[in-house]
Amino acid sequence: MRKLWFDLREAIAQAEETIAGYTAGETHEPLEPWLVLNTVGARLWFTAVNAPRPRSATIAAIHDDGPPPGVESIPLYRQPLTEPDTDGKDPLGQLRAAAEQGHWWLVVDTSMPPRLYTAAAYDTDCVPETAVWTPAWLATGDLGPYPGQVAHGYRHNGSVIPRLRRETVQRIAADSNARAFGHPEQDADLLVLRHHDSRIEMFVVRAPGANNLGHHNETFVVETRQLTAGPDGWFRATDGRWPWRHASPAALPPERRRGERHQHEPDVFEANGLDGSRCTVCGATGYDIAHQELPSMAGYGTDTTTSCRICGSSETYAEEIGWSSHRVVWPPVLAPAPTADDEVARP
Repeated sequence: MRKLWFDLREAIAQAEETIAGYTAGETHEPLEPWLVLNTVGARLWFTAVNAPRPRSATIAAIHDDGPPPGVESIPLYRQPLTEPDTDGKDPLGQLRAAAEQGHWWLVVDTSMPPRLYTAAAYDTDCVPETAVWTPAWLATGDLGPYPGQVAHGYRHNGSVIPRLRRETVQRIAADSNARAFGHPEQDADLLVLRHHDSRIEMFVVRAPGANNLGHHNETFVVETRQLTAGPDGWFRATDGRWPWRHASPAALPPERRRGERHQHEPDVFEANGLDGSRCTVCGATGYDIAHQELPSMAGYGTDTTTSCRICGSSETYAEEIGWSSHRVVWPPVLAPAPTADDEVARP
């Protein structure tokens, strides 16, 4: 089975641009937008009418999985964009809805006939150079949160794919070892780092727990890993040992509590264009701003939540308590390491 993976947001933008730029001209052809897929060349484009021209710019598949196309493949596959299906939903509207839910990919199953659907992430251990990296707070197990970046639209075995600065890798090793030293009676895997110019050797050293007499058996290396920095100084950390996930840092003090409005403090979101929103914390716009409405727990009215998929900031209105907001620390930065005094003062 062969699958073609296209950038969903780019496809929607091309479709909308094609529709908005159409004029009937002398032929007076009605607007009837179509998606046209070249299964052999792994490309797609859009036409404003049921005709070869005019057409949008061509979009190439970013990932092409499966065997190469055979001689029986349909060279061109065409699908109307605004014609409702049996459920009354049109394909373009479904693509927009999927993007608003955080999906990043338009996927084409090239079996006969081709089938189109969307996906939130592409699973791989090798992120292409074309990937878009955005700041994020990250955690693995009970370690974190740490500042880093994630590859949008990519996962590895279900976990986000991060990249980290050298000082963050050092902090992760220190935190992991400190946790192990807190329980000397238990076996532990310690992380030992050896730094080179653009490379870090990471040795996973097994430290057996102390026996009844307080003696430790000898440590031994159980694993060695190489972390190599890219030209921009970031180390990619795609590793089954540490399944990474998004994490929330400590929030800044909320601007609104129990329905009170503090006008001197900024809202989390501001208007962007005719009907869009912009996150005032990280600057995200468009499909990276999610909006949800639910029947209120108060038994009347509607509770609403607007949240940013990039930084995690949010703004909520609940009938029972009024407005509240959650502004995260942004951009993500590595906090100072705890001192000995901090450790003593910790309850």
